[in-house]
This record gives sequence, C-alpha cells and structure tokens, in this order.
Amino acid sequence: MKKLALTLAALGLAIPAAPAIADNHAPELSEVDWYRVNMIKWKPGKAERAHEIIEMFEKVDAALGRNDVVDIHMNTGAWDSIVAMPMRQGIAAMGWKENPEGKKWEAEFVKQAGGEANAKAIWEEFDSLVATRERHIGHIDQD
Repeated sequence: MKKLALTLAALGLAIPAAPAIADNHAPELSEVDWYRVNMIKWKPGKAERAHEIIEMFEKVDAALGRNDVVDIHMNTGAWDSIVAMPMRQGIAAMGWKENPEGKKWEAEFVKQAGGEANAKAIWEEFDSLVATRERHIGHIDQD
C-alpha cells in the first residue's frame, strides 16, 4: 500500500510538468547574481594578522580591476568575518574543472607574493589563523 501511495504521488508531481516539456520551450533562467560566502571564526588573537593577509588578497583583486568582494567584520554572533565573493560566471562556474578567473587571480597572487613558494606560505599561514569556517553559495535577485 505504501509503494502504491508513493507511486501515485510521483505520478501526480510529474503530470503537471508534462505540458511544459511538450511545448519545446527552454526553461527561463532566474536573473540572479551568485556568490561564494565564507563565514570565518579566527583563532584567538589572530584576527589582526588575518586581515593583514586579506589586504594582500584585496591588492590582487585591485590589480585585476575587481573591487566587489564584501568583507564584513562581525560585532555579534558566532562569526568574526563574513566574506561574499561574486561568482562572475554564475552558478555554472561550480562545474568547471579549473575556473579561468581563479587561475588569473592565482597567477597575480603568486606575482605579488614574490613567487609560488611565498604564495603557498602565505596561504598556509592564513589557513592556520582560522579556527572554523563554513562555505556556502548564495544569490542576490537582480530586480
């Protein structure tokens, strides 16, 4: 009986969708701007150094003509920083093996850091300052 009820429920959900598929129209994409959102809790006493490194990251963005990363220093709540970074190629960038925009950023960071070894050391230091972090994907409607 349970299987029959689940089958009928599944058919009920599928039938309203059939006319939309049959008319050969592509579904309309939502007009939204996609963001990678990092919520970070710094290790005690490490926020100042973390923000010094974030300033290095901001210089890389500036060299690439970008100034649209939002870095919020939190005064309340569980997180010390919330950083929203635009996904310039939209949600499709999630499926790329290597994001070309990310490659440009990495190359500029290596250049500004004085080489790959220095860039790696800065990233490792930055990661060592993080107590915990959550990464999410979100969007803003284009109204």
